[in-house]
Amino acid sequence: MPFWDHVSRRMGQIADRLDDFSQRRAAANGEFSVLDKDYCWEELDYHGEYTLQRHVVTEQCRIIDGFGTVKNYGTLPEMEAALQQLAAPHSETPVCASYGDIIGVVRRNGTYEHYGIYVSDTCVVHYAAPASSPLSPATIHCTSLRYFLKDDGDYFILDFPHPYAAPIRIGNEPAAFTANPDGTDRTNAAAHLADVLQRSYGYHLYTPEQTVARARTRLGESRYNLVTNNCEHFVIWCKTGVHESMQVNEMFRLLTNSNGYRFRRPFRW
Repeated sequence: MPFWDHVSRRMGQIADRLDDFSQRRAAANGEFSVLDKDYCWEELDYHGEYTLQRHVVTEQCRIIDGFGTVKNYGTLPEMEAALQQLAAPHSETPVCASYGDIIGVVRRNGTYEHYGIYVSDTCVVHYAAPASSPLSPATIHCTSLRYFLKDDGDYFILDFPHPYAAPIRIGNEPAAFTANPDGTDRTNAAAHLADVLQRSYGYHLYTPEQTVARARTRLGESRYNLVTNNCEHFVIWCKTGVHESMQVNEMFRLLTNSNGYRFRRPFRW
């Protein structure tokens, strides 16, 4: 009897080795089982080049990059945490704007934000007083990225990943920027803007080329108003066609203690 038990164990070991060999050979030849096909993975979330997926059968999750390479594998909570870590801005890797992006800087330790339309490192269209004459009235003009930044070491990008969705900031921001003076999260302003975009007639998410073209149609304008026509109104209008400012909306929300209040004035250019 012990002899046959030994034979049985050996046969099992041989079978396991044959299965392992066949799996390795199939993987080397690009052959996979049905459960490994792309249609078995549903997308749950993404950030930049990374996508969080869940298997429809096993419910295991993974993160893949833009080339389809699996970067991590595990349970849903583990992969959600891993995606947040991948999505978190890295101080040693500054953002790099592309043609037609909305870029911004945080001035005076988070007191306010200044925005512009990025064309190149030598051309940023913004609504401000010219660098050569800081006491002159604010006008829409082109300046270099260096003069746009002034004393700020870095900038962020205001990105609209989906139509009607709240814009997100990509890049490094000071800790003072994360909350309002009253302690409320400033993401409320982004949510308010998303609501305005959903409700506003004439909203359109313009391409980078269209965004720059719209910005250039207003070069030389000198009708700046902090409340009704500031730099943020200008860049959001260039990108979406809606004349709106998250900073102004948030200010009036705080002053009126109302989440539903909107202050805007229609413009025709």
